[in-house]
Amino acid sequence: MRTLQTISIVVSFFFFCHLSGQETIADNFQTVSYSNNDGSLNFLTNWAESGSGETTDPSAGRIRVNSNELRFRNMDSATITRTLDLSTVVTATLTLDYNRTSGNESIAVQLFDGTSYSTIATLSGTGSLSYDLNANQISANSGIRFISASGGWGNSETVFIDDVLFTIAYPDEPPLVVGSGDQVYCPGSSVPVAQSITITDPDDTSTTAVYIQISAGYVNGEDLLTLTGSHPNITSTWDAVQGELTLQGPATYAEFELAVLATEYSSSAAAPTGTRQFSITVGEANFLPSTGHYYEFVSDPGISWTDAQIAADNRTYFGLQGYLVTLTSQEEADFSGSQAQGVGWIGANDVAVEGEWRWVTGPEAGTQFWNGGIGGTELTFAFWNTGEPNNCCGGEDYAHITDNSVGIIGSWNDLPNGGGGGAYASQGYVVEYGGTTGDPTLNITATTTISISGCRMITNRRITYRVHPN
Repeated sequence: MRTLQTISIVVSFFFFCHLSGQETIADNFQTVSYSNNDGSLNFLTNWAESGSGETTDPSAGRIRVNSNELRFRNMDSATITRTLDLSTVVTATLTLDYNRTSGNESIAVQLFDGTSYSTIATLSGTGSLSYDLNANQISANSGIRFISASGGWGNSETVFIDDVLFTIAYPDEPPLVVGSGDQVYCPGSSVPVAQSITITDPDDTSTTAVYIQISAGYVNGEDLLTLTGSHPNITSTWDAVQGELTLQGPATYAEFELAVLATEYSSSAAAPTGTRQFSITVGEANFLPSTGHYYEFVSDPGISWTDAQIAADNRTYFGLQGYLVTLTSQEEADFSGSQAQGVGWIGANDVAVEGEWRWVTGPEAGTQFWNGGIGGTELTFAFWNTGEPNNCCGGEDYAHITDNSVGIIGSWNDLPNGGGGGAYASQGYVVEYGGTTGDPTLNITATTTISISGCRMITNRRITYRVHPN
């Protein structure tokens, strides 16, 4: 009996980090109270007055709740403050309305910056305020305070403030993805990439796109992914260079689940061989099963290596720390190189000692993988282009994925920090996520299996048979 060959399909939903879980903390002053909570979340404390002669009574004093608004009158030294917990918030925006009904006095709006209250706006006349809080103003003990921004208030000079609203956003929570499948693939046929798939997400029910990529073993011109059936809110686009099928929404997760189940793999080869691995992702980064890491090409024409390193370090993905990619195997190099969308920097240089090429980013930082120039010694893994690294003109110390037009597809060359011209110009950089100490554990990957057999497909008018050779 002929030995079966196995195609392992890794089904992974990968979500580009975006904001979700929008909530509000608000006081519309609809009742005469300093404890109103009119948003989806509550303030940490009630409004608290301070200053000579002020009380905790919201119906009396220079500051009070009056006519469904917060009223200020004759308040030279008086203040009112309220605190809120923004410790797990990513972004926060403050909005409010104000109206000066008499006089020429003004109110300062102040926020607590971790050390003291500082003025963010001065309210005069009538209008609305919108302000995005900075990082120092977003904490477990954030606070807002209203205080006079002028002196000499008369008994009738009055300012009203209303609809104090903090609109806040939390980081998106990753989903839990579970898939199953164990099928046989016969040449000349097609099979679904998964037999079952479910997505459980604590804070989202929909997304904009799903990307299904053949992440290992892809044969351009032979392998194909196709969306079958009718999916009114989803369209599909096949990219033969990257071996990637885009399922474009927006649509609900339930609709994308159906589309994934309707996505089929086929090969035009008479006798396909080898292993194919697939990543199914939400967001443009891709999952490589052999490393358990995620990869993203960032287009930024003309960027230098040092700027690319900083930019990569500033990127995160569901809490996974980003860094310029470190390619430690041929499979990883092929995945990040031959199927990348452009020519990009990777995380290696020989700046410290000429000819000692080291990974200087990510978990492999400090690891030397090559010694010497052209024809040097490979210490771990390297994938230099023919005639590289040549340190041309005495100043090429940074590693870069080679343009397809000038050598081995996906291979590396050495360039100056700013890159070169023409085919040697930098088009961006490749970011890797995963493996950094402190990274969270993500359960966003499911695995199914397809076995390639020497079977033949025989079809009559009623049924299709898979016939296996003895």
